[in-house]
Amino acid sequence: MNNKRKVFVLLIVIMLILIGPRLIKQVKSVLTTVEKEFYLLQEIETGHEDDLIYKKLDSGLVQYWDGILYFYDMTGKQKWHTYIGIVNPIIKTNSNSVYMLDNDKNQLIRIGKNGEIVYRYTIEGALANFEVCEENYVILQYFSQKNITNLKILNKEGREHNNILLTEGEVINISISKTHNYIGINTLVTNNVLESRLLTYNIDGQLIGSNNLEEQFVLGFLYDSKGNMIVVKEEEVFSINKSNRVIWSVFLDKIKLFKGFLTEHMVLYSDESGKNPLIHTKEGEEMKVLQYNGKVIGESQIDGKVNGLDIHEEAIVFYSPRTIYFLDKRGNLEVEYKYSSDIEEIFVFSKGHLVIVTKGKLSFMKMSEG
Repeated sequence: MNNKRKVFVLLIVIMLILIGPRLIKQVKSVLTTVEKEFYLLQEIETGHEDDLIYKKLDSGLVQYWDGILYFYDMTGKQKWHTYIGIVNPIIKTNSNSVYMLDNDKNQLIRIGKNGEIVYRYTIEGALANFEVCEENYVILQYFSQKNITNLKILNKEGREHNNILLTEGEVINISISKTHNYIGINTLVTNNVLESRLLTYNIDGQLIGSNNLEEQFVLGFLYDSKGNMIVVKEEEVFSINKSNRVIWSVFLDKIKLFKGFLTEHMVLYSDESGKNPLIHTKEGEEMKVLQYNGKVIGESQIDGKVNGLDIHEEAIVFYSPRTIYFLDKRGNLEVEYKYSSDIEEIFVFSKGHLVIVTKGKLSFMKMSEG
């Protein structure tokens, strides 16, 4: 009888060891959720057209609507607007500038943080893609002609700095960093077998290295404070230095969403749809917070599917059509907030500020201690 009791006690101890940390985390999440709440700062009515475009700057949100570019600060106050007049532009931003591509008129426009036109650059033909970095260098990808892809680099004044000619493969993804003197290019080559390649250059167009990624595409590129490139593949994240040596790598479930914050950390949301449906291992989808040294500093499960995410230094936001999940920078759930309208996009800023985009409305909100 004593032996049975000992075995029973031992089983209880083992169960507490296994589920204890998760139970504590769930209790902590519930407690913090009770103590925090959202309140509305400003609501702005917008059109119901499908061609409204929203992009994030460091201190607020830009909106492109009916040919006009508007900027709102985090509280919903309109600070400036500028008429641009482009139909169906491609818009990209960094923390301080807006870049608008007009493929119909072969023009790339850079707009500064105060709404001023910094430059208008005439492109030589339609672009397949372009990317910008924090230092306002731009890499332009032209459509391939006769199996040659021209990649052109512009400096912050919009002057041509250099170009790279690729004679093999289809360009899938590109990235540039002036600070770290790095260009990343993912190409797809079909020589009997499908092969994904990573090409790295400096901004003067000199080849640094070439790596075979087998059949996995590159979803995006990030850079750490030491100047190493971080490559996000479909099921792996790895860091590579300028000697073309892999420093670290982390394997994950198939990545559905990811976003990085400056040179500190990234958030990855993995999709378990490729797993055996008969084997149930987790509740919901998995989120990880990964530092740029390869260390996972936080992870949790999100109940149900999510449509998007955004991050800031101290906050992570996931959202589904009617639910907002507000987490701290280590992935601990702070608020699960039910919303009354279908959410199209969410942008998170400093000090608990966020902007919620729904059909016909912009809502500027703030999370506060209850």
